Amino acid sequence: MPLVLAPHGETMQIVKVCADGKLCRHLEDLGIVSGADIMLLSDTNGNMIVRVNDSRLALDSSVARSIVVKRKTVTA
Repeated sequence: MPLVLAPHGETMQIVKVCADGKLCRHLEDLGIVSGADIMLLSDTNGNMIVRVNDSRLALDSSVARSIVVKRKTVTA
């Protein structure tokens, strides 16, 4: 599911980032890569604040739609 549909406060896992060139490299530099954990903290008109690697990041709605996430499975 795209990040814009993720539930608030739940840790999700990034499946893939559907961005090109500079944007993709910038997101990678911020830690938004496949396999990373991400949590939606707040959402206002599609613009989001997320937590990635103990950092808070602001993403606009177009960037958030390019990030595909899934529920994180917990293994014992």
